[in-house]
Amino acid sequence: MEQYYKHSFFVDAGVSIPTGKEVNKLQVRFGFSDEMRKLLLVQSQGKGMHNLVRSAISLEAVEGIVEWYTFDGIDDTLDVIERNEDCILSDYLFVFAQDHKGNQYAEITKGRLTGHIVWLNALFYDDVDSLEELLEEYLDSAETERGCVDDELVFQLLYTSQQLVAIQAPSLEMFLC
Repeated sequence: MEQYYKHSFFVDAGVSIPTGKEVNKLQVRFGFSDEMRKLLLVQSQGKGMHNLVRSAISLEAVEGIVEWYTFDGIDDTLDVIERNEDCILSDYLFVFAQDHKGNQYAEITKGRLTGHIVWLNALFYDDVDSLEELLEEYLDSAETERGCVDDELVFQLLYTSQQLVAIQAPSLEMFLC
């Protein structure tokens, strides 16, 4: 019965099978949660915020976020695929929105905080061209020993750098509430 309700929700939201397949491919590629998959499915139906509101997500929950990245390809500057391909942390995060200052919101896709929603400070990483450069700047500011780029070093940056990242919620559902 639960499967029926899930299916009926997506049918009511207007999700098409081709769109669902595309979002599933993106989920495999970027590793985001099922909650994010559902959000992209509903959001991709061309009605944007209207669909989010219809699907019981309150307006207060999204008022701080100015622009959601979309899956429709209409605006390249807000295209969720382009934004994640350009993100130097895309192996660890899935970015999905930005505020009016260009700070991004993302879901952690690897490590012990997988699924947590974070805010990324654009001032800290905006002029950085690669993950290696970001880690080098972090190590310089933290006066930590240099090493090779590995997952643990990236996780240390994501979990401890208050300049770059601020955890907003333990899940997308909690972020939207």
